[in-house]
Amino acid sequence: FNPEYLWNAKMRFGKTVSALWLIERLHKEKGLKKVLIITHRPVVNASWYDDFKKVFKGSLDDYAYGTSKETEDERDDFNTIKKKAKEGKCVIFFASIHYLRLSKAVEGAGRGDDEAKNAILDYDWDLVIIDEAHEGTQTNLGANVINYLRKGHTKFLNLSGTPFNLLENFKAGQIYNWDYI
Repeated sequence: FNPEYLWNAKMRFGKTVSALWLIERLHKEKGLKKVLIITHRPVVNASWYDDFKKVFKGSLDDYAYGTSKETEDERDDFNTIKKKAKEGKCVIFFASIHYLRLSKAVEGAGRGDDEAKNAILDYDWDLVIIDEAHEGTQTNLGANVINYLRKGHTKFLNLSGTPFNLLENFKAGQIYNWDYI
């Protein structure tokens, strides 16, 4: 099992829904419990949450979705997510790279609530999903965030429809390609 994969799938493939189904399967078969979704586009949080509700609608007692303080909604915050993980739920937490890269821990400016950012960065995630992985991950701060999240057992799933700047980072067995052709 490789520690990192790239799903190179064009728009309308269903990367979000497929990733959520993967989470469900890994939770049931491998005991996966703690998933972090990061992206350079924080606006996609709403679509991730909408798809989460569709995929897990019959099993919301077993799964929880939370988001960082950067969004103004009523989803679970990080402390609530940690409690739910301790209770045995599979937790999925969304934070943007923009938010996390401000932490001094990743050589950011240290603006805002560093304690909250550091707690997310330091948490022992089983899987990190990088949505729109071709955006913002190749900058120093973006790479620092991703490298900081790398723990010995943490797996990474990179999602992109245009990963041209990422392909050289993966071997053939780590890339899944889907196109209209």
